[in-house]
Amino acid sequence: MNFARLAITAAAALALASPALAAPPQAQLPMRGSGMMGIRPAPRAMIVSMGQQNHSGQNGTAWLRDTRGGLWVKISLNNERHGASEPAHIHMGTCAHLNPAPWRPLNNVVNGNSTTVVPGVTTGQVGGGRYAINVHQSLRNIRHYVSCGNISR
Repeated sequence: MNFARLAITAAAALALASPALAAPPQAQLPMRGSGMMGIRPAPRAMIVSMGQQNHSGQNGTAWLRDTRGGLWVKISLNNERHGASEPAHIHMGTCAHLNPAPWRPLNNVVNGNSTTVVPGVTTGQVGGGRYAINVHQSLRNIRHYVSCGNISR
């Protein structure tokens, strides 16, 4: 008899919880602070296709995600020269019309990868098609671009 009650109680609890478990990824999350509950959007993520530039053969992907610490950016490039350390930045503009002055620095791409958290920046700020991720051949040859990707939703 106790097992039957337990099974019915568990089934009822699961039925009530099902709508909450099926919430879409962009659901609103409760925000904590100052003792009041508010609503804030769920963190967003973006994927940027990195295209080769200047016949470098360095294409790949960049992932962007909102975190508590800021914008998390991971770059993964193919065909980076062995032993290279390639500066990377977020620039204003697009790959076709890039402002040469970096807007925010990213960690250098080494062995084809770079991971950076950019404090105080969100996907909402950079995702409107007005920014690009740009990778340079080296600090010494900073004006030579090897890969670029437009950040857009």
